[in-house]
Amino acid sequence: MSIQVEGAPGPDRFQRQDSFYVEAQKTSNDKYHGSGGSWARTLQLAFQSIGIVYGDVGTSPLYVYSSVFPDGIRHQDDLVGVLSLILYTLILIPMIKYAFIVLYANDNGDGGTFALYSLISRYANIRMIPNQQTEDENVSNYSIETPSSQLRRAQWMKQKMESSKGVKIALFTITILGTSMVMGDGTLTPAISVLSAVSGIREKAPSLTQLQVVWISVPILFVLFSVQRFGTDKVGYSFAPVISVWFLLIASIGMYNLIVHDITILRAFNPKYIVDYFKRNGKEAWVSLGGVVLCITGTEAMFADLGHFNITAIQLSFTCVLFPSVALCYMGQAAYLHKFPENVGDTFYKSIPGIVQSMDA
Repeated sequence: MSIQVEGAPGPDRFQRQDSFYVEAQKTSNDKYHGSGGSWARTLQLAFQSIGIVYGDVGTSPLYVYSSVFPDGIRHQDDLVGVLSLILYTLILIPMIKYAFIVLYANDNGDGGTFALYSLISRYANIRMIPNQQTEDENVSNYSIETPSSQLRRAQWMKQKMESSKGVKIALFTITILGTSMVMGDGTLTPAISVLSAVSGIREKAPSLTQLQVVWISVPILFVLFSVQRFGTDKVGYSFAPVISVWFLLIASIGMYNLIVHDITILRAFNPKYIVDYFKRNGKEAWVSLGGVVLCITGTEAMFADLGHFNITAIQLSFTCVLFPSVALCYMGQAAYLHKFPENVGDTFYKSIPGIVQSMDA
């Protein structure tokens, strides 16, 4: 005879929970680093991320076109092809790859090269550095029959990585190299951005030499790097309003140039112009990709800085603020250059409408 205690769950209410479910519960309540949390908190983080994550990619319109066309524009349709390359580079790499794929490959809410290495180490015994996280010490040793070809390939790859010392060394080396490159980018890119921005002073003071511009940039860079010690929260709130105004201005100027100079430049959304650009220029078109890739400078910060924000916050700030602003800016510059190709060496400042320049004066 079975006795059912009143208020106790019946036999049909019990659910079987395996080890994967228990492990998933460790991070399922993380409302800040995942996609959960209140919308007020998410919008707050999205606003802060504007001042932290997008300083590099948001200032790349200062120098992209001059880097792509160092010897001038030879064919008018080259502008359309390069603009098409820029737009699809922004769509494919930072938007699709980072914002909607890579951000989900996080390590308990943390992003970056070491986070990926830690994530691999959790499911395969390949790590070569000490790890004090409990979840990383409990590497699974179970061997289960995988029902699908995809899981069988994953199991085969896991076994190969665990049994090969060369693979372990290669993964560790790539991790160190990737981290070093991010650190180098975080040091060099601000210098380029600040130098490009300060060089705009020469529009109003042409007597300034390049050496003087460099010395004006030095104290600015010193201040920018020194304030980092105050933490992401304070730096984010300090820079987010400034960067937001910057995005608003470059978007407005881009829209103005697009309407006034040549709105037909929008045909760059047709990728056919990319193919025509490479057919027309051959090797030089491939070399110019070094300038095109500058439009995504600093994109890796979207993943590397994930631990300070959350996935939804970065997705919102990128799709609603960063992408529309820089896309309009690049389109406006291309429209301006279609009419004034001789100004490609100083596109950003030359394309600013005269009414704005008179207000600055």
